[in-house]
Amino acid sequence: MPELGIGLVGAGTIGKLHARALAGLDGARLVAVAEPREEAGRALAGEHGAAWHARLEDLLARPDVDAVVLCTPSGLHPEQAVAAAAAGKHVVTEKPMATTLAGADRMIRACDEAGVRLAVIFQYRFNRDALRLKRAVEAGLLGRPIVGNAFVHWHRTQAYYESGGWRGTWALDGGGALINQSIHAIDLLRWVMGPVTEVAAVAGALTHAIETEDTATAALRFASGAQGVIQGTTSIHEDRPVRLEIHGTEGSAILEAMASARLTLWRPNRDAEVLSAAELTALPEAADEPFGTAHRRQLAAIVAALREGREPPVPGAEARHPLELILGIYRAARQGTPATFPLGPEVAAAD
Repeated sequence: MPELGIGLVGAGTIGKLHARALAGLDGARLVAVAEPREEAGRALAGEHGAAWHARLEDLLARPDVDAVVLCTPSGLHPEQAVAAAAAGKHVVTEKPMATTLAGADRMIRACDEAGVRLAVIFQYRFNRDALRLKRAVEAGLLGRPIVGNAFVHWHRTQAYYESGGWRGTWALDGGGALINQSIHAIDLLRWVMGPVTEVAAVAGALTHAIETEDTATAALRFASGAQGVIQGTTSIHEDRPVRLEIHGTEGSAILEAMASARLTLWRPNRDAEVLSAAELTALPEAADEPFGTAHRRQLAAIVAALREGREPPVPGAEARHPLELILGIYRAARQGTPATFPLGPEVAAAD
C-alpha cells in the first residue's frame, strides 16, 4: 500500500508532539506543515524534512497530502475540517473535535459527503490498563456497575491562560477545565460506563481571571441506572493523578494517572485476564511512559485504517459523545437545572 502523506496544521506544543509521534511511523510521512507564524512553522517543518506553508489552503492544494492532522485551537476545527474534506483529505483532529455540537456535526457531515474519514485523538484509550478496565467491566468482573467517577485535580497558572490568547475562552477553547484538561477522563468514563441520560452541575472560575470555568462538579445518571461524579479543576495547588473509579456489585476498579496508568482491581474470586495475548504484546506496561507514546499508538492505528480503507479508531460520531456530555454539564451549571440527553445540536458552551 502507498505511504500516506500527512499535512500538519499548527506548530504549537501539540503540533510538535504530533510531529514527533509521526516520525518514523510505518506507512506515513509528514510532508507539510501549515502555520501562519513563519518562524515556528519553518522550524518545525525543517526539523522533520517537511515543507512549510503559511496558509492552510496551500497545504490542502498539495497532491502529496492525503490526510491532515489539526493541532489548532478547538474553535477552528470545524472550518478547517470542512476545508480539508472539500479538498479530498482525511481529517485527524485533536480533542475536542469542536466547541459546539453544530460544529461537530458539520465536520462529520462534510467528511461523510466527501467520502473521507474523520478521526479524533483520544490517546488514553490506547493504554493497556484503560483497555483492561473497559474489558473488565464488559466481562462483568465487577458485577453490575453502580458508581462511575472521574476526577481531574490540576494546577494551572494565570500565565498559562494568558499564553496564546485562546485558552479559557468560549470561542476558541470551548470552555475551561472540563473541555480542555478533563475531556480525556470524561471520554474514558463514558467509554467504560456507557451513555449518560441526565446531569446536574455547578461550575465557575474560582482562582483565574478567565471567561470560562476553572472548576466544575457534576452529578450523573447513566442509562444503565448507575450514578457518578465528574470533577475537574485547574485551581488546586499542584497536579494530582487523574483518577477513574468504577464500583460494582461484585468488585471495584481504580485507574490512576492515565499517561502512566495504574489499574487496581478488587474482584473477589475473579482473576481472568481480559486482554488477548496480541493486545498484551502491542500494549506495553505504561509505567513512566513518555507523553506522546499513546499518541503514536493511536496515530499508527489511524494510519493503518486509512491505508486499508477502514474506519479509523475514535471516529467523529464516537468523539461527539464526550463533547455532548461536557456541553450538557455547562448547560446544567448555567441554568441551575439538570440537563437531559440527547442535547439539541444548537447547544453551545457559552449559551
